Amino acid sequence: MNAKRVTQSKPAEDSLGLRLNTPETIRELIEMQLDRIDDAKRRIGAEGIVVRDMRGSVIPHPAIAIEAAATKLVNDLVMKWKRSSVLS
Repeated sequence: MNAKRVTQSKPAEDSLGLRLNTPETIRELIEMQLDRIDDAKRRIGAEGIVVRDMRGSVIPHPAIAIEAAATKLVNDLVMKWKRSSVLS
């Protein structure tokens, strides 16, 4: 009698580390935030980390906050969907 060996393989993942059955809307949201991060980095690189506001005061570039918020959202989404029982 031949018993079939059951092996547990790691679920397939994409380049973001998300399992391939992650909902498309989540993937699109993550990709949109990654684009936002790239745009913010380009603006900071081109304009500097400080800019002048309407009164002429030197302030941190607003894109820094945009980059930080988008990065946090991506990290939160990736961690949630990597651990989600829906994806196992």
